[in-house]
Amino acid sequence: MTEDLPLTPEQEDQALAAELALGLLDGPEAEAAVARLSTDLAFAQLVRDWQERLAALAESLTPVMAPARARQGIRERLGHSAAPLSEDPAAPSGWWRGPWAVLAGLLAVAVLAAILVLPALPGREAPAPAGPDYRAELLSEDQALRVSARVEGREMEIALESGPAAAGRDYEIWWIEPDGSAPISIGLVPRTGNLRMALPAGLEPSDAIRIALSDEPEGGSPTGQATGPVVAIASLTPS
Repeated sequence: MTEDLPLTPEQEDQALAAELALGLLDGPEAEAAVARLSTDLAFAQLVRDWQERLAALAESLTPVMAPARARQGIRERLGHSAAPLSEDPAAPSGWWRGPWAVLAGLLAVAVLAAILVLPALPGREAPAPAGPDYRAELLSEDQALRVSARVEGREMEIALESGPAAAGRDYEIWWIEPDGSAPISIGLVPRTGNLRMALPAGLEPSDAIRIALSDEPEGGSPTGQATGPVVAIASLTPS
């Protein structure tokens, strides 16, 4: 039976660099590791190497759109959206501190990656000019439900004008491409006020796109596909 051998200084640096790249450090340990990046070029290179290894792991993955109920839950945890049927915005929210801490760590790693990688690039291209704006007016057959959708660049705003969903139900928003592919869920119609969100990667607005609303269980379709009737549909039109 062999005993575990202590790590060499080189192995300790490798382990520390990996933990920093993964966002696993916090408190004084994280502060000390980040401060070391500006004084220890060899350690900074180790962190950069780990970032490149981790980024390569994601290259073979196929992006999958999360169900609306999952995205709604994330918005609620971040405080960007009230829960469906929720009327008390001051309700205790201590339960999200765990996921928030994880997100904060990931954001710190992203910022660190930008600091380390961007200065090494030969030049930064100017951002592409924003495309035209679009809008759609979604009406139910009896016109009791009225929802407006507006796309400005990569931002989409959904506003309920009248006819909120029944208790225990939500209207789910679907993005329909002209190629006949399966509709893509992009969120839930807010019960009051407006919902503003960034369009998911891969969705490009045009006048060939249609927006549809379906009547779903509270929180959205549990399957990722429309399970209830389509109550309104409209094409995007340039505004």
